[in-house]
Amino acid sequence: MTEHKGLLYSFALFKQRYTRGTSWTQILLNFGIITANAKLFEDFFYIHFGLTLPMVIALAVPCYILVCYIIGHYDEKIGFWQIENNMSYRYTPYSEEMLNSIREIKKKLDKES
Repeated sequence: MTEHKGLLYSFALFKQRYTRGTSWTQILLNFGIITANAKLFEDFFYIHFGLTLPMVIALAVPCYILVCYIIGHYDEKIGFWQIENNMSYRYTPYSEEMLNSIREIKKKLDKES
């Protein structure tokens, strides 16, 4: 079993927390990007659609969230994310301990069925 101390453990823990934090930060940054783009094209939205900047932002944020959700849902249905995760084994193979545990669970399941 992997030890819960040492330099590599501390670095791995830092990397995991950093990655999780960047994911959440990216969500917030995307809303800033939407706002910046809305401001950039403010005249276009007002002249062609009669929309003010607050109206554009109020429409863009829910649309962005909805589009991201639809893409994620579609990806879940076609399974691309799962295929990508399955390929990670090529670069980060399972530990021998994990493989043995999986084999034991498989044997138990085979006996029960």
